[in-house]
Amino acid sequence: MRRLLVLALAFGCGGAAKTVPAQPPPSVPPSPTAGAPVAAPAPAAATTRHLDKEETITLASGTTFTVAKGWFVTTGPDLTLLEDPDRELKVALVELAAADREAAVAAGWARFEPGFSLAIERAIDLPAREGWDAIAQVAYVTKTEDKRFVVAVARRKGPTWYVALVDGKDAAMDRRGAEVTVAIRSLKAAGLEKESFAGRPAHALDAERQQQLGEFIEEWRKKMFIPGVAIAVTQGGKIVYEKGFGVRALGKTDAVTPETLFLIGSNTKSLTSLLMARLVDRKLFAWTTPVTQLLPSFALGDDKVTNSLTMQHTVCACTGLPRQDLEFLFEFTGATPEDRVTSMKRMVPTTGFGETFQYSNTMVSTGGYVAAHALHPELKLGPAYDKAMQEEVFGPLGMGATTFDFAAATKRNHALPHAHALSPEYRPIPLAWERAVVSVRPAGAAWSNVRDMSRYLLVELGKGATPDGKRFVSEENLLKRREPQVKITDELSYGLGLMVAKDHGIALVQHGGNNLGFSSDMYFLPDHDIGVVVLTNGGGTNAFMGAVRRRLLEILFDGKPEAAENLASAIEVQRKAQADENALHKPAIDAALLARVVHRYTSNGLGLATIRREGKDVVFDVGEWKSALAEKADRDGSTKLVLVSPGFAGLELIPEDKDGRTTLTIQAPQQTYVFEPVAAKTK
Repeated sequence: MRRLLVLALAFGCGGAAKTVPAQPPPSVPPSPTAGAPVAAPAPAAATTRHLDKEETITLASGTTFTVAKGWFVTTGPDLTLLEDPDRELKVALVELAAADREAAVAAGWARFEPGFSLAIERAIDLPAREGWDAIAQVAYVTKTEDKRFVVAVARRKGPTWYVALVDGKDAAMDRRGAEVTVAIRSLKAAGLEKESFAGRPAHALDAERQQQLGEFIEEWRKKMFIPGVAIAVTQGGKIVYEKGFGVRALGKTDAVTPETLFLIGSNTKSLTSLLMARLVDRKLFAWTTPVTQLLPSFALGDDKVTNSLTMQHTVCACTGLPRQDLEFLFEFTGATPEDRVTSMKRMVPTTGFGETFQYSNTMVSTGGYVAAHALHPELKLGPAYDKAMQEEVFGPLGMGATTFDFAAATKRNHALPHAHALSPEYRPIPLAWERAVVSVRPAGAAWSNVRDMSRYLLVELGKGATPDGKRFVSEENLLKRREPQVKITDELSYGLGLMVAKDHGIALVQHGGNNLGFSSDMYFLPDHDIGVVVLTNGGGTNAFMGAVRRRLLEILFDGKPEAAENLASAIEVQRKAQADENALHKPAIDAALLARVVHRYTSNGLGLATIRREGKDVVFDVGEWKSALAEKADRDGSTKLVLVSPGFAGLELIPEDKDGRTTLTIQAPQQTYVFEPVAAKTK
């Protein structure tokens, strides 16, 4: 289902970066006529250029789009071909007239790759947005072993279809996905006019508008089966709306209130970079101070990058270091911050500094720990960070309920986590599973509520001053965090623990967060003195929160009523995807396959795991958590085991026979983890 990622990148309303990794993507096979990545036939009179800087390309039709530095651009009469710097990923852009989406995509492939014949896995038509008359995506069936990605994105304006065909290696797509998104989203066709709120004053969020927002939240919370939601809105230097919806835990009657604590996931990052800004003010270090100057033992798997890394780089998502979240999600019992920092010696950037957006939770957590170490060098990294955050952020801002202490949080009014299995409904998951983030807590382990987070938002909107006029942090260092460091889309960039955007013509600063069973969204409109925080106790509620944001903007700026249709479409896409996935699962795991895989395993990076029978289920147990397994007969003819319990549902294990033994492989986009059998078989 991760093939839908391009769709989300190109047309999503949110922008929240996830703490929890998506299901490893299916891969894309070569063309039936070739054994390697498909090279587009060079059109007649085609010219190829290697870009030495980001460039806006203008075609003969007047269509424009932006291409990142380092990419190759081949322009010909029939199509424009973009290739990433390693030439492992190709994006063909085609303009043509066609009767419908199906004909347009077929004609595009005929130009890009004559003879293209991959089967369609899923075709999705979306609500027309951003001035387009039609938007769609088509994903294709691919072979697991090829580790490739093929998708088409088609948009229509008037009689003309603009088709983007993406074909490349999974790892390349993971590295360069933001650059692909920039090219696709930046495309501007003749007559394309996006809705804009620029120049409009925001309405006051009065009682009538509060009711409209609350009714939307409650209606769609129920339709999406989200157990609980809390929201707060600040305007004019004060909280003007705060409310809870639903329950703290399914099966219980305790209601969510503005005081209810939730894990806020990656919204912790903006608080971590706020701590850094305070410590830069105090001259404990500068944004440009090398990390090794503060913590000499720090190292990555690349000496040059290690020596170049500054404190600013730890929170910019621009260092080229990829996500390796599975490693702390699989093995976390007894793991310390020192262990996580040491683990970075095995991590190597896969793109250059500032080239493209790559999101590393471990890098951010290291930056937070190193900053705290500069303040409290006498303490271990975890206690130093906890103390620094309490003394420098939570205490001064009056965020009395916010904490990293699970035991303290669960003694108060708190929500419990819920996640999807392979159905639309949410189910509870053990709170203990969320402890995976404790060892990387500067990146995503704060507990907070909407009331405390509003106090933080008021300081952001006050440019470093509290509502009573006291200077909390210098304006210079607060705003430094909002300077774009690397692009995510043509209108969204990553700063320092914050994302900065233009949303329908208005400036918006944001971040999102996802734990296994919690999701959060935080954003503010600095030019309109408005801040918003939304917390839920459901994992992966990003579509809901994106629609809540859209609905609020509609209410504040008299926008077109699109939020409800956006969510209805998202629900239908999710429902169809889950139904298609479930149809691939067999009623029971084949006895011969079961006999091969019931065993104890070890993986370099993910630790120990066991597959065993447990009552009527077959479970995959890593010690910290476990999930039931199903056998999946995938569309490419391969057999896989797939986790089906909430929390990790959809994660795939690929059985392979090697030297008389069966191994299990997890393919993450840029890493491959192999579980090797150890010891005697379990019974």
